[in-house]
Amino acid sequence: MKRHQLSGLFFLLLLLITGFQGIAQKPVALQHQYDLEFQNFKEFVAKNATFKGDTNIDVKFYYLNISIGVESPFVGGSVLCRFEPEINGLTSLNLNLNPSLNVDSISEPCTSYSRSGNEININLNGSFNPGELIDLTIYYHGIPVLAGGYKGLRYENHGNNEPIIATLSTPYLAHYWYPCKDGPEDKPDSVYVDITIPDLSYNGINIIAVSNGILENVIDNGETKTFQWRHRYPVVTYYVMAAISNFVHFQDEFNGTGGENYPLDYYIFNEDLNSAQQGVEDMPAVLQFFSDIYGTYPFCNEKYGMTQLGFYGAIENQTNTIINNMSPSWFLTSAHELAHQWFGDMITCRNWHHAWLNEGFAVYSEALWIEHINGYQAYLNYIHTDEYFNGGTLYLQNDQDTFNIFQPIIYKKGAYTLHMLRGVVGDDVFFEALKNYATNPGLMYGDAVTEDMQQVFEETSGTDLDFFFEEWVYDEYYPYYMYNWIQNEDNSASVVIKQVQDTWGYRPVFEMPVRIRFDLLSGADTTITVWNDQQLQQYSFDLPEELLNVHIDPEKWILRKEEYSPDIPVEIAGNKTVSGITISPNPFHDKLVVYIPDKQPKTYHFSMFDPNGKIVKNIEIKSGSRTVIDLMNLSEGIFFYKISNNSGKVIKTGKVVRK
Repeated sequence: MKRHQLSGLFFLLLLLITGFQGIAQKPVALQHQYDLEFQNFKEFVAKNATFKGDTNIDVKFYYLNISIGVESPFVGGSVLCRFEPEINGLTSLNLNLNPSLNVDSISEPCTSYSRSGNEININLNGSFNPGELIDLTIYYHGIPVLAGGYKGLRYENHGNNEPIIATLSTPYLAHYWYPCKDGPEDKPDSVYVDITIPDLSYNGINIIAVSNGILENVIDNGETKTFQWRHRYPVVTYYVMAAISNFVHFQDEFNGTGGENYPLDYYIFNEDLNSAQQGVEDMPAVLQFFSDIYGTYPFCNEKYGMTQLGFYGAIENQTNTIINNMSPSWFLTSAHELAHQWFGDMITCRNWHHAWLNEGFAVYSEALWIEHINGYQAYLNYIHTDEYFNGGTLYLQNDQDTFNIFQPIIYKKGAYTLHMLRGVVGDDVFFEALKNYATNPGLMYGDAVTEDMQQVFEETSGTDLDFFFEEWVYDEYYPYYMYNWIQNEDNSASVVIKQVQDTWGYRPVFEMPVRIRFDLLSGADTTITVWNDQQLQQYSFDLPEELLNVHIDPEKWILRKEEYSPDIPVEIAGNKTVSGITISPNPFHDKLVVYIPDKQPKTYHFSMFDPNGKIVKNIEIKSGSRTVIDLMNLSEGIFFYKISNNSGKVIKTGKVVRK
């Protein structure tokens, strides 16, 4: 799904409500149409609150050999399902098929079957165990219905009453057009799709049937044609697709810097051909950029394709995105859907509780592309539009409510959470971890939950990130920082930060590194990062000159609100702030050298802690001489330190990195 549309419909509605800047608005008539569909879909969801596939089987392969009506709605044919038992003594199983579609028969080893709601309950002629592969073929037919008048096998028109028929199957609606084990939990290793359609043309252009993977053959049956598509990668059921229209096909070629070579296939309405050709000119550049930061395009042995719908928004069907149109104004949507080929298609959320692993990553990919072509400030401007201050956890509590899944929170807060994580671990670690996640052999072509992604980032950074994910994925809302500052005659300064969000019932403390920017009288500025883990916390700093102003998190690396409050008491630390303190080297390997200049030696306290606030070193040091601190036992990663005097006043804080 997408940021430009939030699964098509949802983002367009959000645009209408919030008026995002820098993203093309849709025609009022189209938004009105989506508004009506949105209401229909809500009504559908209210009646369909639960859905679960059969966990006793592991599907290996589907072969869809189906006919789809063009001049009137129809779907029918056969679907071979090859599966392996997950339990000993399997004697029955369940597959999913909408009740509007009739089961004509089921091949052996089925002995009998019954229907119950969206399920086909199948009894087998024996007892089967793990390691055995079983082939069942379901013969079926019927007139497909739409989920809430909205999703499924949908019939529309474009141009001069020319048909466009397409499947919209997310998040678990594939069973509205073919029998399968639906949902994100089970990926077959490959899918073959044969689509037979009437041999018709509209406005002089023959209709064709498009699906995933490679078109290996077109069979002319006389009055019908069969399009044989082969996709030899693992794929979830709802990313299997079909689209039928009098498409014009044009093609580009991707030649990657890593030596990969594959076609870029575009299926477009003739009336929109020129606009589409302009709109996809930069797709090879986006493909190269994403391949550089995420790893090679996951399906490079086949293709990447896009197919026009002329309605709805877009769905990241594997190797073949469907999209309203491919005009330049939809380019960021195209980039978003392409990013999903890594995050959503190749690595799929194991269940929809973790939908942000699909959508948040795709939205954040838009911001990274903006940064790539327009620079850092453009990135900040773009990601700041994703600030999300409403309630609810990023981990979706109810993953069986279709309406609940594609909500603004998973797009906006999902992307902003990645932005904040980048701020916590730093650019180098962040992009290394991002690529490690996307190329993790245990996750590629499979599925993931938040904990899998967290583990990769922890292993890459050498940092315990429990505090971060607990706050931003499993808890809700944000910190509200109130702050005050004061400067002494010797230019030392103190800043106090008070978290006040518990006034509204939010968690009392968000533990985060907080950037503080000091604007100096000369026009220069300096930014220092402090560790903030208390409701009321004071920090002291040595500055080279007089201060003009202080800013808390000026670049918004935290989803927060902040307010200057001169009423908060703040004191200068100690009788006189010590200046000239040095901490070196930084980065360090096994030792740090701390030097506090002072003609009259005094005792100070040096504390070092990890981003979770855990103390990893706590010693006394003397001023006037260099103190060597052995840190050989620390793992690689980011650490924070503070130096306090005997009165407990903090005289210096900072960040160091162990390599």
